[in-house]
Amino acid sequence: MTLTLRDLQNLRFSALENAKDEWAQTARRLGGYNDRVDAHMRRPLAHGWSGEAATAAHKRLSRLSDNFQFSGEECALVQTTLDGAITELRAQQKVLHQALDAATRKGYRVAPTGEVLYADEGDIPTGDPDAGVPEKEYERRTLEEDIFAALRSAQEIDARYRLALTRLRVGRGLTVSGLESQRDASDISKIAGVAVGLESTPAKGTDPKKVRDWWNGLSEEEREEQMALNPSVIGNLDGIPAKTRDKANRVNLDRLIDMYPPGTQLPAGVARQHAGFELIRTRLERDAGKEPEPLLLGIGPEGQGRAILSYGDPDTADNVAAYVPGLNTQLKDVGGEDGDRARNVWDSAKDADGSKKTASIVWLGYDAPQAGPDRYSESDLSITGEERGKQGGVAYGQFLDGIQATHQGDRPHVTAIGHSYGSFTVGQAAQREGGIPADDIVLVGSPGTGAQRAEQLGVGADHVWVGSAENDPVTHTPSEWERDFGIAGHLVDPHELHFGQDPASEEFGGHRFGVADGNLASSHSNYFKEEGGPSLSNIGKIVAGRTDSVTAEEER
Repeated sequence: MTLTLRDLQNLRFSALENAKDEWAQTARRLGGYNDRVDAHMRRPLAHGWSGEAATAAHKRLSRLSDNFQFSGEECALVQTTLDGAITELRAQQKVLHQALDAATRKGYRVAPTGEVLYADEGDIPTGDPDAGVPEKEYERRTLEEDIFAALRSAQEIDARYRLALTRLRVGRGLTVSGLESQRDASDISKIAGVAVGLESTPAKGTDPKKVRDWWNGLSEEEREEQMALNPSVIGNLDGIPAKTRDKANRVNLDRLIDMYPPGTQLPAGVARQHAGFELIRTRLERDAGKEPEPLLLGIGPEGQGRAILSYGDPDTADNVAAYVPGLNTQLKDVGGEDGDRARNVWDSAKDADGSKKTASIVWLGYDAPQAGPDRYSESDLSITGEERGKQGGVAYGQFLDGIQATHQGDRPHVTAIGHSYGSFTVGQAAQREGGIPADDIVLVGSPGTGAQRAEQLGVGADHVWVGSAENDPVTHTPSEWERDFGIAGHLVDPHELHFGQDPASEEFGGHRFGVADGNLASSHSNYFKEEGGPSLSNIGKIVAGRTDSVTAEEER
């Protein structure tokens, strides 16, 4: 049975503390019985009795002693497990209580599902949808997210320790070895998070090369244990092989979906995530057994939700494309249009060079800015601000480092692709210290990268490619000068956009490739479709390393 919000809120630890103490007392008793058998029965008989009967009796007493010892150790492990569960669950209960208290203090109601509600309909903020989400609504959503984050963590803790308890064997008729006892102790130490050395899972953000070396140093049994006990960690850890991540993340995905039974009333943000997870699973099921194989390289509920989907295996591919989507992207899009875009790039690269293996990835490893009242945006600052792109750039750069770390054979040809605000995210990744391990960068529908010149992106100006439809309004996003001073501001630098120099401009110094101009309503979404004219074909040629056949377009 899944732990509910009310379960966590009202959980009283006194019963668990009492159970822990009773298991500890039982462990001590069994240890005493073992000592008594050894000291007062087995050893005296060994010195004063011989023959077949004595040998049989000695074996029976040895078995009895072993069983007392093993059962005592298992009971001590139950105590350790309960102690770990109490500590971790108490911490999440504290987080939940703090969020609930804050919601009450600020005048909200909290439904049994965890949804944070306005006390009265008159409290619901109204205003211009184009101005972003009102501050009060952002406050409400933040409290709601804190409540659900605590609940999700508690559910994961509950499942992990439940698994630990099922692995322990305290029952009748035990005949065990010391090896079994050691193995159980090792299992519990892993589950409780107190293992050291190779049994200590690297933290998120660890250098992917170190993660790779750690994983390669584990035995097959240790890897299986990590997959069983830490799938949400292993599946999202850069430096773990792609197929291993896929296997772990499919378990993660099922757990995230099954966390809420059908018909459960969920807050809007959680419901949006849940629907996104379901769409991703539907896509994986639909494409199972087809070429290219879909691999789920990342999945999680952090922020607006995380998902990384690859068509093809990046560990064995000759060419790897990693596409970062932008404005208004949500989990459902990875299962929908952005998943289609990744697949379309794979098809286009294959058309450009069918002799090479390609992996085409859509990477939603950050919170893309959201515009509109039904989105996650706290205000219009998330759309025009740099913070999400900077944070995303760090995560994206590490992901590409992981691709390099786990690749088998010769170094792959890597193309970083950014669309819309995603191009700013790619630009931020490329400008970090050490750059990104990419050979080419493709920017489409870009409002700027934060760079003034293509050479600042670290791959060489000749390897920066720009698709920019004339009727795409995002590629004409005004700079601060132009917004503040109108035509006068535009005259200061006609090619300055909101996030720096227009990548399609001559001053920027990249290669502008051909795309269809389209219309104001759809041109921004057409770069990965047939409606984008030569755009998709050109992207495929770049990914395949056939840049000599890319069709050029005059820079602005």
